[in-house]
Amino acid sequence: MTLAMLAPILKQKGFKVKTAVNTFRKPLTIQDFIKQAEGYDIIGISMLTFEILFVYSLIRAFKKAGKFVIVGGPHPTDLPEECIEAGADVVVVGEGEDVLRDIVNEYPNIKRGIRDRKLPINLAEQPMPDLTIFDPDLFIGDDGLIKGFHRVYTTRGCPGRCTFCDWQVFKQNLRAYPVDTIIGEIKKRVELYGITSFSIADDCFTTNHNRVYDFCDKIAKIRPRVTWRANSRANLVKPDLLKAMKQSGCHSIAFGLESGDPETLKRIKKFVTLEQNIKAPWMAHEAGLEVYGCLMTGFPWETTKHVQSQLDFIHKTWDAVSLFQVSGSLMPFPGTDIYKEYANEHNFERYWLEPDKQKLGIQVYQNAINPLAVSTFYQRYLFDDTYIQEEVFFNYSDEYKQKVKEMVREIGRHNLKFMIQNPLKRQLYYNLAKMSLNLYKYMPNLEKKVGGHLYHTTKRSAVEQLRDKRRGIVKNK
Repeated sequence: MTLAMLAPILKQKGFKVKTAVNTFRKPLTIQDFIKQAEGYDIIGISMLTFEILFVYSLIRAFKKAGKFVIVGGPHPTDLPEECIEAGADVVVVGEGEDVLRDIVNEYPNIKRGIRDRKLPINLAEQPMPDLTIFDPDLFIGDDGLIKGFHRVYTTRGCPGRCTFCDWQVFKQNLRAYPVDTIIGEIKKRVELYGITSFSIADDCFTTNHNRVYDFCDKIAKIRPRVTWRANSRANLVKPDLLKAMKQSGCHSIAFGLESGDPETLKRIKKFVTLEQNIKAPWMAHEAGLEVYGCLMTGFPWETTKHVQSQLDFIHKTWDAVSLFQVSGSLMPFPGTDIYKEYANEHNFERYWLEPDKQKLGIQVYQNAINPLAVSTFYQRYLFDDTYIQEEVFFNYSDEYKQKVKEMVREIGRHNLKFMIQNPLKRQLYYNLAKMSLNLYKYMPNLEKKVGGHLYHTTKRSAVEQLRDKRRGIVKNK
């Protein structure tokens, strides 16, 4: 989506724009990227911390091919000097639209270095994302929906200062697109792509209540009628607001609850109370919304007492929350307060440059081409506690890890009821997950080795069959 936000600026200046997107469906090698860049002088890369060594190799390959490389995104914003050292010509810190305008105005004599205009961008003056730069076939799921095209940003920035969050790109300066502009964009995507279910991608959609009411009034009038979902904080909702959202087509709301322990809430600077965290899901539930509860665990100060508080909180909101987050193990991204405070003490400084830590992200198995090789059944269906059990960043006591497993079982028991409607299938999955959890305790790598091998063999066979079909070869079984 970031690339789609920047594309209109280049097109307005007469530049031809092309994108190359690396997906699990069509993974690209460095040579694939180089080939697709033939005929283009300037390369822009939107960078995360994920697989950073591959990206740095890609930058060097582009430079060898004579390209001018511009990078931006969370990782360059946090570590601009590192990106320059890796070979980038220009590193954009923060939001990129106005900086990109400066760069293209300088073309072809672009000045190298780190760029940061430091001024908040007025979203009312910015074009909406240009999705035509993408090949929709890369993102079409089995259900026919174009993944990612349903995500719409109506604001930038977040009022929070959570210590585990890297909020440096959009910062806390909350800005909004005009509601009419957003409604027009949603109508456009309905007409062009047949999308009727949207995800409001804002960090916190409900900061300005008057704006939310205006949005609800206008989105309810779109025909065909669309549904949508949004993110919020527990202290920024009220019953009337949630009812208005529901009546306008909102079907789900996600709360960044994070913890049911008062000490942890204070130390992560959540600026919400435990009472608010309990009250908000119930208000949303009573308004008829599905509630997604984001929880985190694995903070370095936590003990079994903190996990028990989390368990107590889960049970207090059990019937209000539809689904608890299944990937809440703490990951200390660069740029976060958690990283700055603990990286040196726990010896994980610049971990992203280590070859064995290239695929670390919010959820381990979703970042892998072969998910069964890096996760167990219980981590995929109950809760992904990989970083805790394998002590990737922090060390934990055996008692703590055992208590986390208790939480894992309860989250899974709760979530499977929502995820799987058939009671027999649900019980089967839960029993398999418990077996997986017990096996992991004694032989943590066995299931990954066996499952990874089977997945690789099956996947390879499917790819070979597809290749044969394309070649017009019919194999006798």
